[in-house]
This record gives sequence, structure tokens and C-alpha cells, in this order.
Amino acid sequence: MKNRFVILVLLLFVVSCTRLLPKPGDEALNSYIQNKVDKAEVVGMQAAYLKNGKLTWHRSYGIKNAETNEPVDDETLFMIASSSKPVTATAIMHMADLGKLDIDADINLYLPFEIRNPNFPAEMITPRMLLSHTSSLKDDWDTLDPLYTIEEGGDSPIPLAEFVPGYFLKGGQYYNENTNFHAKKPGNHWDYCNMGYVILGYIIQEVSGKPFEQYMYEDFFEPLGMTNSYWFLRDIPHENIARPHEPVKKGIPEVLPHYGYPDFPDGQLRTTVSDYARFLEIFLNDGLSNGVQFLKPETVKEFLKIQYPSVHKHQAIAWNYNEMENFLYYRFIPHFPSHTGGDPGVATVVSFDPKTRTAAIVFMNSRPDNFLQVKNTYLDIVKRLMRAAL
Repeated sequence: MKNRFVILVLLLFVVSCTRLLPKPGDEALNSYIQNKVDKAEVVGMQAAYLKNGKLTWHRSYGIKNAETNEPVDDETLFMIASSSKPVTATAIMHMADLGKLDIDADINLYLPFEIRNPNFPAEMITPRMLLSHTSSLKDDWDTLDPLYTIEEGGDSPIPLAEFVPGYFLKGGQYYNENTNFHAKKPGNHWDYCNMGYVILGYIIQEVSGKPFEQYMYEDFFEPLGMTNSYWFLRDIPHENIARPHEPVKKGIPEVLPHYGYPDFPDGQLRTTVSDYARFLEIFLNDGLSNGVQFLKPETVKEFLKIQYPSVHKHQAIAWNYNEMENFLYYRFIPHFPSHTGGDPGVATVVSFDPKTRTAAIVFMNSRPDNFLQVKNTYLDIVKRLMRAAL
């Protein structure tokens, strides 16, 4: 389900893309975005931009639950799907900075069992490969989709320590040699892989000696001042959470329950744009955020560097410079490091320019389901936010 929004068909009305945008300014920006929200039939949204490496503007729109009409506010949590991946990746890079792991070592140095691609049993898989989607591991959606708790709601009851070996070890409940692995050597083939980030989450858990979510709360969110970010519903101390919505006929959205999945390090984070902005500061300020040098400046540069140019010319660590995968989109927006997220009732996009130290963040609790809605949200709003940030 975490499909990176390759649905960005963006067969756009090109003339409308080139119209003169409103002049910069908070009220003009708010009016512009509200108009786009209405056109795209977005149920609820938070948007923000960072300027000079700091959160400068953020605003909330719409409702968090179409059944109750409760409005979204600036403290409303949004599930952000795959835009969680850069957070998990940053935790790995932070551990590398502290000397706790080597991203070019065999992942099996950090796991209590051995993961190999059975098609290449002598080839090691490294954290760098997992971080850049070149590990030769594969998502089997026939297995993963049914594990979403959409019917019953709530967190998945399956722990990482059960799920990871169950998927990658022969004889495991979710193991399939044909569907869980590519027939191409690790480091020689790019394929977007959620399960690679699940392994990274498990490595964080094993290296830290803490449950993944506990490590993230104590050693990641707390020093960055991210006080309203959570991996599990059970840990959220309030009810201010945007419900996911799927489009149905006649413009009436279907309200989904809050749900989870066992591969949660790849996409289950619930947060706000203001909290996520704290995280993004790392990449706009040479690793510094909330007064903490969270990553070394040279680590940030490595993070944003294309990792395997001969394999994929746009893939950095977590961030992708061609995230929208559409040449029309990039007629109007440069190739910035970006990430999107898509799950049932969830749509997000994050994009930033490390040179100008600007960024745009958009979280929604409904998914666009036609090219005009995609244009209004993924192109127009992001472009307008990036322009406002200059």
C-alpha cells in the first residue's frame, strides 16, 4: 500500500500550471491553499514551510473526522505513511555517527539471525543498501496487505522480533523465496522496498537494546523537541488524531479506523507538521536542530548524496531527487530531495532545498484519486509553499 504515490499521473493542464501565483505573504498563501484544498476535496490537512532552516509558517485545514466534523488544529496528529522512512534512516545514521554501527557492514552483524538473499547466499546486504533501496529484498503485498488492521483497527499485535524472521527466514510464517527476494544481486538493482526499512528498525532495536519505539521517543524525539510524535496508538495520550478517509461515490468520504501494521518502522509515524519541521531542520542546518548537533555535517552531506549512481541516479539515503517520477512535475519544481507517503486514507509529501535552506511539508488524511486533485495538492501546494519559503 505504501506506493510512493506513483499514482502521480500528473497529466496536467499545463496552462494552469503556468499561471501567475499570488504574491508571497501569509494571508495570500492561506487563501491560495484553502482554494486548492477545496478543489481537491481534501478532508483535512496540515501544511508548513521552513525558511532559513526554521519553521516559519504552518496552518491547518478541514476536519479530522467526517462523521463528527471535528476541525483539524495545529496539534492534530497525522499518520504520515512512508514519509516516516527518512526518520528511521536518520536514527540509523545517528547511530553510525556515534560509532554504534557501520552502514557498509553486513547487516547480520547487528541481527540475532542471518538474512541473505537465497539467490545470492554469498553476498552480504548492508544498511546502506537498505537505506537506498538496493538490497535485493522485495515487498510481497499479497502477504503484507492482509496484515493491516483496517478491519478491526488499532496497532498490529505482531512484534518486530516475530515479524522480521517470519518474513526473511526459511520456514517463517511469511517467508516466500520467490516473492520476498529479487533475482538480482544486492547493490546492483534498485527497487523501493518497505521491508528493508523494517530491518533497519529492527537493527535500531537490537543495537540500542530498547524497543524501537522507546529508542525513538527517548533518543530521537526528545532531544529534537518532537513532543507530539508517536509510533503506536497505544502511546498517544490524547484523542486529537486525524482519522484516515478513503474517497467514495458522490464526494462522501469513507472514515477508516485508526490502524497499524507489523512493518511499522517504514510508515506508521503519527506526528504534526511542526514536529516534523524539527526533524527537517537537521537537513537544512548541517545536522543541527533544537540546539543539538544531531548529525555531523559530513553525515548530512553523505545522507543527501546519490548512493549508487549507476543503479539509480536520483536515490540518496531515504530521500529521492525524483520522488514524483514524472517529467511534467519537474518542469515546474526542481529535483529537490523529497519523500511522499501513501496508505489507505493517508497522503503526505515533504520536499526541501538544502542550498536555500527551505522546505515544504503537507500532511493529509485523505488521498487524491484523480489527476486534478493530485495536481492541486502535490504540484500546486508544494510549489506555492517552496516559493513562499524563499
